[in-house]
Amino acid sequence: MRPFLAIAALLCLLLLSPGCTKDQPDGDTAAAINFRTDSGYTWLDDTVPISDTLHIVTTVSKGSDDLQSFFIDVAYDNGPRMRQDSAHVSSDPFTFEKTVVTRDQAGTEKWWFSVREYDGDVTQRALTLTVQ
Repeated sequence: MRPFLAIAALLCLLLLSPGCTKDQPDGDTAAAINFRTDSGYTWLDDTVPISDTLHIVTTVSKGSDDLQSFFIDVAYDNGPRMRQDSAHVSSDPFTFEKTVVTRDQAGTEKWWFSVREYDGDVTQRALTLTVQ
């Protein structure tokens, strides 16, 4: 009976102990991707007309690490991502303007705006456009 109690106590101790977490250095922050929110720009998920022209402006600011590259992907109707644009990031903050013409058929377009840091970390923001 004693071995059973010892094993049960050990299991309870393991289950109740905190999990292992990787410590991040103090002040380690991800890059920020923000959309221009002025009138005439798209910055939120939205329902838009077929063959509509949308203007999207992103501003990327570095976090703890220097920025390397910026890229834009799109996926239609939950399909695979396709690269649309890419650029080397040469300033902080970095601004990129994209004019999107929605498809000539109804469906969903998901646009990903991503930035890669020199250490390999990637920060992303996405917009989902429902085309009707």
